[in-house]
Amino acid sequence: MRAKLLVAGLIVLALLGVFCASLLREATTTSRTAGATARRPSLTPPRPALTPAEEAYAQALWAIHGDVKSAAYKLTFSGLRYKLKQADGPEFGTGVRDASKSFGQVEARVRALAPPPSLRQVHAQYLDAVHLFQRSAAEMLKVTADGRDDHLLAAHPLSQEASETLLRVGNMIWPGEYLPN
Repeated sequence: MRAKLLVAGLIVLALLGVFCASLLREATTTSRTAGATARRPSLTPPRPALTPAEEAYAQALWAIHGDVKSAAYKLTFSGLRYKLKQADGPEFGTGVRDASKSFGQVEARVRALAPPPSLRQVHAQYLDAVHLFQRSAAEMLKVTADGRDDHLLAAHPLSQEASETLLRVGNMIWPGEYLPN
């Protein structure tokens, strides 16, 4: 009986310790957050709303952007599946060729858009990203010709740069990548 009482007492003490630690942490976190917010005003002004022409361009590009992301995923996962021996050479080649074909179609669709003057640089950067994906796919396809995985290593930085460019461009016209309204 005495052992049970001792164990129960230790459990209660442990729970009280955890409770006190959580209260202390909550108190310091709340005061730190409130103090930081009160001291530091927002340094960046709110982003101005898109003009009607910019909004129309953003919506048209958004429709294309889904295809770019899909092709980029296909390209990336084709390479990963090949390296993990989950896909053979022909299956890998088919995936990369499909992605490459998609990038070619996307390029034509992006070129057909007429960006407003304020978004011409964004448009050019978007096209640059698509071209980087195309170059990456072309490099990856060399694996099917000579079987050397070095081509995957050479293609990776191209895809990575393209992805980073798309993130920067996307953040300019679709912050958080949500459909513009």
